[in-house]
Amino acid sequence: MPGTPKTVTKLLEVLSSWLPSLRTRFVLLVAGLFVVLSVVMIMVASYLDLKDEEQRVVSDARAIGATVSRLAVPHLTNHHYLILEQELESIAASGVVELAQVLDPSRAVTIDSDPQTSYFDDRETLPLVRKAFETGAEQMHRSGKSVEIALPVRDMKADQVLGVAYVSVTRASMDGMLFAIWGRNMIITLVLLMVSVPVTFHFAESFVRPIKELTQTAHTVSAGNFDAPFPVERTDEIGVLARAYRDMVATIRNNMARIHELAYVDSVTCLPNRESFRQHFNGCMFAPDGRANRLSVLFVDLDRFKRVNDSYGHDHGDALLQEVAARLRDLLNTVGSPTGSAPASAQTVQVAGQGTSAPAPLVARLGGDEFAIVLPTGKSGAAIRTLAEDLVQCVEQPLEINGLTMTVGASIGVSTYPDDGDDYTAILKNADIAMYAAKRTGGNRACFYNEIEGDTRAGERIRLEAELKVALLRDEITIVFQPKIDCASLKVVGAEVLARWNHPERGMLLPGSFIDVAEESDLITRLGDRVMDLACRQGRVWLDQGRSVPIAVNVSIRQLEKPGFTARVLEILDLTGFPAELLQFEVTETVAMADPERVTAATRPLLDAGITFAIDDFGTGYSSLAHLQRLPFNTFKIDRSFISGLAEDHHSRSIVQTIIAMAKSLSYEVVAEGVETEDQLVFLKENGCTTAQGFLFASPMPADRFESWSGAFLQPSSSAAGNGKDGETGAHFAA
Repeated sequence: MPGTPKTVTKLLEVLSSWLPSLRTRFVLLVAGLFVVLSVVMIMVASYLDLKDEEQRVVSDARAIGATVSRLAVPHLTNHHYLILEQELESIAASGVVELAQVLDPSRAVTIDSDPQTSYFDDRETLPLVRKAFETGAEQMHRSGKSVEIALPVRDMKADQVLGVAYVSVTRASMDGMLFAIWGRNMIITLVLLMVSVPVTFHFAESFVRPIKELTQTAHTVSAGNFDAPFPVERTDEIGVLARAYRDMVATIRNNMARIHELAYVDSVTCLPNRESFRQHFNGCMFAPDGRANRLSVLFVDLDRFKRVNDSYGHDHGDALLQEVAARLRDLLNTVGSPTGSAPASAQTVQVAGQGTSAPAPLVARLGGDEFAIVLPTGKSGAAIRTLAEDLVQCVEQPLEINGLTMTVGASIGVSTYPDDGDDYTAILKNADIAMYAAKRTGGNRACFYNEIEGDTRAGERIRLEAELKVALLRDEITIVFQPKIDCASLKVVGAEVLARWNHPERGMLLPGSFIDVAEESDLITRLGDRVMDLACRQGRVWLDQGRSVPIAVNVSIRQLEKPGFTARVLEILDLTGFPAELLQFEVTETVAMADPERVTAATRPLLDAGITFAIDDFGTGYSSLAHLQRLPFNTFKIDRSFISGLAEDHHSRSIVQTIIAMAKSLSYEVVAEGVETEDQLVFLKENGCTTAQGFLFASPMPADRFESWSGAFLQPSSSAAGNGKDGETGAHFAA
């Protein structure tokens, strides 16, 4: 019947929603099958019982008929009708026989069991009797109420038919028989059902119990406990599934450990990296009782390191960094905490002047030739000053690198929490400022932030902030577009929007010159609105020209959390007519992972409107898989630092491959930033990266030039699209 499979499927879906328990479904399935089989059994048994009952009635009729026939032989021979009549009446008195008759054709006399009649009465011979006499054979007729049988009465000695014996046997009521049969069979079925249901429940429970245990183990693993035991000793299908789960969890645990290492540990020096340092500092800020711990951050920058890299190559530079890292670590372990309470390798140290404990000192590599140290400090800071001087002397000692003697220095900037800042960002920034002050005075020395005379950087930032406010009023902020290229087809599939400041005195400024100031001064929201408005207007222009270009815009957490940001975005989309489906917001990984719940809440309304989200600079921070699954992102943007190292750094290749594999498992798209060589593009294509952007294709360009460039890209004439970093790269793919 048309539509029946769909109807059954829909019915099963409804039943599944009503009966979520596997045990309940199993028991109901067994009970249903039992009921169906019982009904079939009752019907078959009833049919067979009816057939047996009918056969019994026929057998009784034949037996009684044969008895009447034998009794009638002497009486018909001697014509003793009265005696025969009395015998027939006694046979009918049993209640089984409805009527018994004997026909004597020689005298046309009919003797029966009815006391109301007499054999002298003139009666018509029954058709069945007549036919038996004529044929000399048994005749039978069945009806709903009785079974009639007529048998010839034979004189066996004379081989002569003397007459016909007729018997009508009453049949029991069909309804009564069915009721009795069904009642009996129903009682049997109910008894069996009462016995089988508890047995089925017990069997279902024993069947489902290992599945429940396996599910509980899976929940334990998902909560982060990868050592949860699996029932791998079973030999059935549950055991096979458990072993598959165990192997999968082992693989995930190894991958997580590898990702954790790549995210937290510097691949060159094996020291903690920037993200690890940030988390460690944040964890040290407060004592268990809520009071602020005094912490000092020493920002160490190597002097003359670039000369080593340029003269001897990166392998010598990496070896030098490894040696410096070992010296820094050994020095901290030797002197211990500046307060003198515990060695640097201890898990906790006592903070001077306080009775609380704080995490141990930590040395980390922030990147390049920059290191940072965080450790507890006393109020005087004398121990920190001594340690800083020891660090300078430690680093300036000659180093033996691959048979060569090399010397470098160290410029150290020191800032103290909470004296020089109230959070990690402020403390590290001020330590950086102090380090540059040390470099300006010749380097190879330490400088404390609170001792800097006149913070020239602070003055510069204040001036830049004032100029940025004017720039926003004068529309000096413009945008450029860097194309995104499909790695497989090499077609333009979108563009990232980047801000530019057309400064009246300094010329065109890149975002790195003013974004930090904008975020600190809360001008980031006005700047973001300006960039978004310009981008959406240009996207609408391209749509009107018949070109659909997806656009990606960078946003900060300050913008996302600003009240009215969602309404402002939707207003810009409405005013410009640019579709929300073509707009993507990029949020840096550090921001996204710092507070995933807050980011999710801020982005949800925009996601519902159709806007997509990408994690920018992915790989530079530490992303939890549990957080990634909950965050409303669908794109990873691999940081350019990993792409630039693909050629010579196997760690960068491993990181990129891991990120792409992770993206595939989460159904994310992957965009590689900073692609500058064809070897990098080939590596990305081979490993499944979907999209790339970088100077290999084109540098960021204004909208009018983007139109002409994208029109000429991959065309024979595209080699003339530009020169240098701004346009020469398109020629790699010409013709």
